[in-house]
Amino acid sequence: MKRIFIIALSIAVAAVAGFGIYYVMSPVNTQRLEYITQENSINTNGFIIRDEWVMYTRSAGTVYHSAAEGERVAKDSVIGALFYGDVSEDSIKELAVVDNKIKNARADTEIDALTQLDGTGVENNIYERENMIIAAAEDNDILSVSKYKNDINSLRQNGALPDSNAVGELEAQREQIIAGIGVAKEDITANISGVFTTYEDGYESMLTPSDIENYDTAYFESLSQSPQVRKIDDKAEAGGAICKIVNNHVWYVMMDVSADIISERGEGDSVKMRFNNMAGTVVDGTIYHISEEENGRNVVTVKCSTYVENAFSYRLADVDLIFESYNGYKVPVHAIHTDEDGKQKVIGVSNGRQYDCYCNLLFTNTDSGYTIVQSTDDAANKLSQMERIVVGER
Repeated sequence: MKRIFIIALSIAVAAVAGFGIYYVMSPVNTQRLEYITQENSINTNGFIIRDEWVMYTRSAGTVYHSAAEGERVAKDSVIGALFYGDVSEDSIKELAVVDNKIKNARADTEIDALTQLDGTGVENNIYERENMIIAAAEDNDILSVSKYKNDINSLRQNGALPDSNAVGELEAQREQIIAGIGVAKEDITANISGVFTTYEDGYESMLTPSDIENYDTAYFESLSQSPQVRKIDDKAEAGGAICKIVNNHVWYVMMDVSADIISERGEGDSVKMRFNNMAGTVVDGTIYHISEEENGRNVVTVKCSTYVENAFSYRLADVDLIFESYNGYKVPVHAIHTDEDGKQKVIGVSNGRQYDCYCNLLFTNTDSGYTIVQSTDDAANKLSQMERIVVGER
């Protein structure tokens, strides 16, 4: 009986050892696990480069923009009008109000056309319009409140939305305003699709995607770090600018970088960029071009294909250029152990027990003496399950 007990105890001990679990037999130094993001990055300033088309008028007159600042417009769409003469500011404002109502009415019509009004649909529409009434009331939008109330009455009585000729009525009102202005006009049509703006800074022809490979450090240094942003005047001279359309889907950032830093990188490498002057927006990019080295510097241009809503309005960029980013647990280098098979591990502690936590080393900072690790996919004991790690004996 005594022999059976000894064998059973031996099996239990072997099982515990097989799972990499140790009872704490001697005092050890431990520390809490710290999960961090480690970046290999630099901070620099740069210029945003994009395809931009400034539209000009052949005749003098008053410019009216029906497209809103920052609005995405389609090619060949009407984005405004040029009146051949002076037009009062009140008439322009009146026209803008009606155009906004037409946009909203068309959007409502499209939504209504997609709505399937079964029993559930009717109740959902009533609920949605009750919320719309609250929002419109907060904005003091009396006309919308009245419309939504009519919609609710029609839904309750007929199970359908009321027939509406709101767009037609508003377009007729628009024509009356234009007729009252009393001068000839022509429509302004977008020649390409993109983001509409009425601001220019003079760099539209100085920084173009087609010339990126020609830009070097001398050219970079010649550019002013304070571009003069100017709002395009509504009173246009013949040949004057009337608006600008920006391609914001594909754009570039040109930066001045130390040759030592960029020497290990190449065109086509993936990077990330954090724009500190754009609320910390982070985008993926690809190194598009690296200029020849001059005085220990290179001009590096990164291509981006991420749509960023407000990037079209910026020219200068305060950028963190991120070459690599590692997410993992920060542990001292001396806390890494190597077993007889050459695998790395950390000794984790949970509920007073020690566990072998096999891990991959993602990044090591030899100067500061720490490394970033993550548990291997097949690790039986994950670091995320640990409370502390062993860093040495007392």
